[in-house]
Amino acid sequence: MLPSHHLPQLIPNRIQAAINRLQESLWTGSKPLRVEASEPSPEQVPLLAGKKLKLRPIGNCSFWGKLFDQRWCRVVLPAAADANTWLNWKDQGEATLYVGDKPYFGFNVAHRFCRLPAGTQEVWIQSSCIQSAIWHSEANGMDHKGSYFEGAFLCRRNDEVWNAYHDLKCLFDLAMDQRHRENPALPTTLNGFGLQTPVDKFTPVYRLMLRFMDEAVDAADVQGIPAMHRKLADAYRELHMDKTFMRCVLSGHAHLDLVWMWPERMGELKAVNIFATANRLMDEYPEFRFAYSQPASYEAVKRREPVLYDQVRGRINSGQWEATGAMYVESDTILACGEALARSFVLGQKGFTELIGKPSKLTWLPDVFGYSACLPQIMKLTGVEYFFTTKMTWNAINRFPYSSFIWKGNDGSEVLAHVTQESGYVTHMEIDNIKAPMLANQQAAVHGEYLLPTGYGDGGGGPTREMCERARRLGSLPGMPEIVWGQPEAFFERLAKARGQLPVHHGECYLEYHRGTLTTHGNLKKTFRELERAMQVAEAVASVTGKSWERESAWKRLVFAQFHDYIPGSSVWDVYLEGLPELKKIASEQTDKAVEALPSGKSHCLFNPHAMEVRRWVRHPQTKKPLYVALPPLSGTALEDDSSEFPEAVLLKGKTINNGLVGFRINAAGWIDRLEWEKVQVPLRSSLGQLVLFPDKPANFDTWDIDRQTLSLAQICTAKASVSAFQEGPHRGGFKVKRKIGKQSESIVTFALESGSHLVHITVDLDWQEPETLLKMVFPTKYAATNARFGIPYGSVLRPQVPNGLVAEAMWEVPFSRHLEVFDEGEREGLFLLTEAKYGACVRDGEVGVSLIRSPKVTGLDAHRHAWPAHLSRLRIPSLYSDIGKQTIQLAIGRYDLTLPRERQPAALAETFFTPPLAYQGKEMISPIGKISGGETLIPCWAVPAGKTSWLLRFHEVAGQRGSVNIQATKDWSVAESYFDGSEKGKEGGNCFSYEPYQILTVRFQAV
Repeated sequence: MLPSHHLPQLIPNRIQAAINRLQESLWTGSKPLRVEASEPSPEQVPLLAGKKLKLRPIGNCSFWGKLFDQRWCRVVLPAAADANTWLNWKDQGEATLYVGDKPYFGFNVAHRFCRLPAGTQEVWIQSSCIQSAIWHSEANGMDHKGSYFEGAFLCRRNDEVWNAYHDLKCLFDLAMDQRHRENPALPTTLNGFGLQTPVDKFTPVYRLMLRFMDEAVDAADVQGIPAMHRKLADAYRELHMDKTFMRCVLSGHAHLDLVWMWPERMGELKAVNIFATANRLMDEYPEFRFAYSQPASYEAVKRREPVLYDQVRGRINSGQWEATGAMYVESDTILACGEALARSFVLGQKGFTELIGKPSKLTWLPDVFGYSACLPQIMKLTGVEYFFTTKMTWNAINRFPYSSFIWKGNDGSEVLAHVTQESGYVTHMEIDNIKAPMLANQQAAVHGEYLLPTGYGDGGGGPTREMCERARRLGSLPGMPEIVWGQPEAFFERLAKARGQLPVHHGECYLEYHRGTLTTHGNLKKTFRELERAMQVAEAVASVTGKSWERESAWKRLVFAQFHDYIPGSSVWDVYLEGLPELKKIASEQTDKAVEALPSGKSHCLFNPHAMEVRRWVRHPQTKKPLYVALPPLSGTALEDDSSEFPEAVLLKGKTINNGLVGFRINAAGWIDRLEWEKVQVPLRSSLGQLVLFPDKPANFDTWDIDRQTLSLAQICTAKASVSAFQEGPHRGGFKVKRKIGKQSESIVTFALESGSHLVHITVDLDWQEPETLLKMVFPTKYAATNARFGIPYGSVLRPQVPNGLVAEAMWEVPFSRHLEVFDEGEREGLFLLTEAKYGACVRDGEVGVSLIRSPKVTGLDAHRHAWPAHLSRLRIPSLYSDIGKQTIQLAIGRYDLTLPRERQPAALAETFFTPPLAYQGKEMISPIGKISGGETLIPCWAVPAGKTSWLLRFHEVAGQRGSVNIQATKDWSVAESYFDGSEKGKEGGNCFSYEPYQILTVRFQAV
């Protein structure tokens, strides 16, 4: 016999071995079950239909299915379940357990076990062939034969061992974290043999934890598990800290991408899976709290599983579940136009009001690729007070400086914001998951709380029992915060008390990452933009005609496409092969409905959907004769055979062209080497319109990123150009430049002028065959102001365009919405660029490089291929790379001067230039707008129907100016300022409305 040893360096390995023994004895009495299953099918059917399918026995350790296939499984227990009967479902895929014909629990590689209700004798399982919980250590990808099904087993849980295991594991994990923090040179894993690190230079608390655990294992070895549990309970009491100075508020979270590595139908099944799991955990852990956003998911669960939906509503009423988030989906905030982005809030708040009886106070956007400067204003206009994200901690160059702050939008609107630092939206209650955001909480001295979303995200099913157990144990131990489950909105209500002590962040939250999402899948972005324009036209027609047709479902589908892994182009092929035809169909349907709503008659007419006069060339539908028309705002105009006016003709001479307003010269290389607006020459660094290629191989995320070194590898397309002049009568002419680009692609670039137009019209027709390559069109000017101006969904933002520090350096590729401008200081002389559907650019020292196309590997065919095994797909994959094939891209450039009339402001032209008037056969319609005067930078952007006798006209200020605007309606209409939702704001002021910089102004037109 030896006395007690004094070699604490031996304890860690002993504890690890004890943990392993406990883990191996958690589950006992495992018995395989007979499973019957239907044939895998790509068609999803509900349980009632699944029960009618032919079933056959399936063996353990077998493979099944193609990607996203479904099969229904039936399991009959040998005897009715008692209070400790557990089903262990081991499949690489994802499944939802049905008990009593109701969704009961979600199985995946992170959620393997479910306690069955006493008395259960038969269960059904809806199985999906999909790699589940893709960030879990057991998510190893699927075999070429399909999802690997190991089997179904009945087992029992040894609750004494379960509790002792978590007691010991949590304390051990904390001790190992302490060990590494005190001596970072030590490896994070133990060495099982060889020299063991002495603890003579460690803090007493580390040695104390080792002693407590050592004594607990002694007790287990001598007296058994109950004695170990008692010893560890004493240890937790001894180590408990009464004052921690920080509180971690856990919010159960299951960040669900509605589409991403899976199509929409799988996202809906995942919602059922997640909701069932969270609902079940609330029975087992009364303290557990869960929050979920996205009314689109609640609608899907209600449609698919109404009983589960009702159970969730019960949890909401009890306060265990919080429905919050404000938006219909967790939307991208960069690519949608202002009205489309706002409708995500409008539809979202409507959904939350139907679900919980009131709008959400919180915008919940943990994972999108940047946050527009107009977001705070949209939030305030739709009843939102708070904002949460984690994504800003992904910045690569400049750390986002705050945890809790006031976010002030471009117009001055303020919301209370929280960014969980050093944490993603997927946390698993590991020690570092909790400590890192605590230590990085920049406002800890002001408000001693931080919000921590907890659970497996990205299709992982959310929180687990293990996380709930750890949450019970880890709080208030040495070095740890107090840990409580809570709800996000209550967290912000407490944070609001410190509002006066919080810093302010003014403007956009630019994400220094994922810049490629502005360009990837350009065909998708173009289709999306076409649907936006179709909805703009449809709502303009509905506004002025007073006619109504169903549009909400169209809006929901458009807003659904704004989801942050849909429109950015970061989803798998399934999403786009299903989504693009749908978006095109909706656009066509809404256009047809608009035409039907216009007054019938015999004249050939054009409807102008814009609240500004539009002058443009059109062709008469019968004679095909080109006509120059002036279309009053929001009106229907009959076409006459003879144009009432003809602006100065386009004169083409040699390599020069001029229409009296614009002139340019093209050189032998096919670029513009001289440009003048109204006889004022534009200062150029080199030729305009050059095509430049860049090898595009990001370090991490192909679809998402354009790396900095990419833009240092410019290769100007120098292949010999074929330049040919063309003239389409006196009203239009220009040059077509044809050349080879890259290794196997071809471009035809058209530079054109039209009579009466101040713009250079540019069309790029591409036959694009260049994988992993970025193509830009470059406009090198000498406009050298410190900043350039970029359109955003509503308004605009100034960003540095000269090298002046790391903030500017990090903005090597930036977003813009529809237009951007470079200029000399004062914004009185410059150049603007308009795009039909391009959103990314590099702007440096007056040089604009607009990104036309890039072709990375499509998501699922890149580093994510373990989660989207192409060998199991039923798709006919078009290409390994995005946007291979024929593309047509439209741009325009013009003269920028902040003092020019409204119709010549780039934000106004961005609305009108690419949206042609709507042709119809019928009668003329008189515009309800008489005249809009003043406020040249206040741009009318959308007519919103508000009933048979009223409609709203939305304006947004685009250049940081304040002023007033006078709006005269025609005799049958009156005008008054309204709130964003159309409710009356007040009658004072008559027809004159004042506005602030970047304000969104809504005016109601009422029939009198």
